[in-house]
Amino acid sequence: MTAPAEIAAAEASADPAKLLKAWTRISAPHELRAAVFGVMHHLAFIGFAWGAASAVSALVAGDAIGSGLVLALVCALIRAGLQAGEARASFEASASVRAHVRREAAEALAERGPSFAERTPSGQTASALIDAVEKLDGYFGRYRPLLPVVALGPLVILIAAFTQSWVVGMIFLATVPALIIFMALVGAGASAAAKQQMSVLARLAGRFNDRLQALETLNAFDAIAIERAGLYSASEDFRARTMKVLRLAFLSSAVLEFFAAVAVAGAAVYVGFSLLGELPFDPGETLGLQSGLFLLLLAPEYYLPLRRLSAAYHDKADAEAGAEAIADFFPDEDQAMATPSPRLTAAPDIRFERAGAVYPDGRRGLAAAGFTAKAGEITALWGASGAGKSTALKLLLGYAPLTEGVIWINDAPIAGPLIGSAAWIGQKPRVFHGTIRDNIAVFDPDISDDQVQMAADAAGVMEFAASLPDGLDTQLGERGHGLSGGQAQRVALARALAVDMKLLLLDEPTAHLDGEAEARFLDALTRAAKGRTVMIATHSPAVRLRCDAVVELGGAA
Repeated sequence: MTAPAEIAAAEASADPAKLLKAWTRISAPHELRAAVFGVMHHLAFIGFAWGAASAVSALVAGDAIGSGLVLALVCALIRAGLQAGEARASFEASASVRAHVRREAAEALAERGPSFAERTPSGQTASALIDAVEKLDGYFGRYRPLLPVVALGPLVILIAAFTQSWVVGMIFLATVPALIIFMALVGAGASAAAKQQMSVLARLAGRFNDRLQALETLNAFDAIAIERAGLYSASEDFRARTMKVLRLAFLSSAVLEFFAAVAVAGAAVYVGFSLLGELPFDPGETLGLQSGLFLLLLAPEYYLPLRRLSAAYHDKADAEAGAEAIADFFPDEDQAMATPSPRLTAAPDIRFERAGAVYPDGRRGLAAAGFTAKAGEITALWGASGAGKSTALKLLLGYAPLTEGVIWINDAPIAGPLIGSAAWIGQKPRVFHGTIRDNIAVFDPDISDDQVQMAADAAGVMEFAASLPDGLDTQLGERGHGLSGGQAQRVALARALAVDMKLLLLDEPTAHLDGEAEARFLDALTRAAKGRTVMIATHSPAVRLRCDAVVELGGAA
């Protein structure tokens, strides 16, 4: 299995541990380069330490210090360049993973469609795509590139120490197991705390965004004060959990610094008493000034990779928490989207044969239904709320699960969602910040101005755009600010015509329009329906009268 296939399989499993493991394949080349630079700059430090110790020893003895000083300066410059290369490679490792995860999570969110997005708070979604993805930064940019350096960096320092003193080498060697054990114990607690913190952050973001959008309602019911108190309590809970994570991170660093300080002090005491000739035992070795200074310079460097790992150790816990939040966006293997069906080049016949849908939470979206929407006709799906009208349309786009029966497209069972072949127009179509032209083309540079103009004419957009100062180049605000509901619907219809969709799926498109706006939209739809199959879920008698066929759907089971 190739690396991309393994990554896709892990994302389909939606397992946080598998996701982190799979994403390492993206960062691996950069991590390897960072690790090589990291180990090499420790080798360069050995040269620097020897040169510096040699220069100081020569200065004390009254000899020339040139050779030692030159060696120290050259090695220092080389080390600085290697550290810069390590930092750059580590950044690229993190950036490559975060870019991939954001892209794939956004695409997975789009594939899962309204059936998932409608049930996930928008604030929680934004928190996952922004905050949770940023949680991966330290793991792939600091923690993982450090692992080989932690294994090899101290090793080369240890070997250099043993060449001068077996006692100092043993002091270095004896402290490492204790450090690793204590870091593992603290890290386990940090991982659990980080996951709880990420979960609370997602809920807090979702709650805040939801209440922000409902300020008018909260104000009308005089519930502002109550909700303010609720948000304060939730934010205090998040603050407490954040401080817990920080306490554990500082504890990990404190443990490391304690053992490192003890080891460095032990080495310093041994070197000092050895140079003074005051050791209470015979170590079987004699240290000179150059060797002693060399060992003292190596002591802090020996623990530097472990110090860096300790500072980055909580990044692993953060990444696990972030991956858990992001995993929700990827459908599991049973929910994974099928490959989209081939693009429709002509108006299709659509036939439901006892087709039904039950959502993953157990809610039935559509009871087994059988009906036909003929090619080139406008078919209305009619029924009470909860009858499954919207779900029937979502089944065609793969936004709802087909759990029973068959859907036929031109006498062949549907092979996959009709993404790219069917246009979706809901009750409140999304209008982006940009020009009317941009909204019709959906920012696709491959759609020509002529196509946009023809679609605008056919959908009735020019009826109001022609009176605007900049016509189709008029700037619109977020969520269609500047357009009425009926005008926004006609812009959405023009989108479908600009790419010549042969199947139009409309979900209560006139639910929020007055009689005049509804009539104008239906006039535009009737013109646009020529040569296309149109399925429209509606409660409107006016829409029903304009349709060629009406399908009565029963209540939800």
